[in-house]
Amino acid sequence: MLVLSGSFSVAADAELTSDDAFNQVITPLFLEHCVACHGIDEEVSGDVDLVTLKQETLVRSPELLRKLIDVLADHEMPPEDEPQPSDSQRLKVVVTLRDLLHQSVKKDTSYGQAPIRRMNRFQYNNAVTDLFQLNCIVFTLPERMMREHKGYFKPETGRMADVVHVGNRPLGKSQMIEPRLAGVAAFPQDLRAEHGFDNRGDHLSMSPLLMNSFLALGQSITESPDFGPRTVGIWQEFFVPPPKTADLHDEVSRRLRRFLSHAFRRPVDEKTLERYSSYALRQIEGGTEFNVAMKSVAAAVIASPRFLYLYDTASTDGQQTSIDDYELASRLAFFLWGSLPDETLLELARRGELSLPDVLQSQFHRMMADHKLKRFCDSFPAQWLQLDR
Repeated sequence: MLVLSGSFSVAADAELTSDDAFNQVITPLFLEHCVACHGIDEEVSGDVDLVTLKQETLVRSPELLRKLIDVLADHEMPPEDEPQPSDSQRLKVVVTLRDLLHQSVKKDTSYGQAPIRRMNRFQYNNAVTDLFQLNCIVFTLPERMMREHKGYFKPETGRMADVVHVGNRPLGKSQMIEPRLAGVAAFPQDLRAEHGFDNRGDHLSMSPLLMNSFLALGQSITESPDFGPRTVGIWQEFFVPPPKTADLHDEVSRRLRRFLSHAFRRPVDEKTLERYSSYALRQIEGGTEFNVAMKSVAAAVIASPRFLYLYDTASTDGQQTSIDDYELASRLAFFLWGSLPDETLLELARRGELSLPDVLQSQFHRMMADHKLKRFCDSFPAQWLQLDR
């Protein structure tokens, strides 16, 4: 691999314009080492014609830029049995291609559509915890990647200690028990077919049986004996009855508007708000206690596909499209925190400011400094290394 420390060798070319860099750095290497297989005499391998390739085309093709960078930086191209460019020439080309890639990414505001997918157990636990501001967890989650205990070996020698102190510990590899809601149902799983599998993420949907399972899960959460003022951070603002002098319809709608917008990661439309509000009001007017009715509505919200599914607004032609700020907020939050975007992200999305480069960078650093980043550290390495399989 090319070492990064070698990048100083291109400092003298820093004043070259991108057009000059393409013509003076990239094109000579292509003509000398690449076009025999990629363009001369109409011979084109891998659908890449480097003879007719122009800078404008390259900047519009970030995937091709990445591929060129990878094969050159890893010495995969030119092939071993062909004449090789010098290390300095190869390095200059890679650095120039990276500059073009930065230009390409900066200009391109469109994103490929992310497949529709349902929250996994880890994301659901985090999302419900953050939505209700719980001070406990919903499920006992899988073992963390890193341990917060002393190592078995002395770090300075790498050998086992002569004497160790042992004692009774709770069961479990983490040697700790985290407080969680009692009586919560198991996280629903899709039943696997004996043969074949679904591979169209944009067409997958919940069966009635699975939907009922998620509704039962939501009800088990809000009806847990531990679900109350002591554990629920939004209890006072959402579940406590309003003053008798307040307009009940307005109060329920106000509370649900904020709750639904957080749960669904974008402003809720009036039709949806009215449907949930009417459901709550019918129960309250029928004699159900206010907090019980609101628990019932909350259980329905966290069983809704709009809460459970992670999705982007589909483009009309199924091609790449610019995602809006709300979708950007969701992508950021579920990637870094494994959970819902917080009020700061949603407010910036509402104002249309989240996608501004300076604002986005500032929010990224804020999210990296948040304690919820620990979720990323717990889950991503295991997923990346496929240790959960």
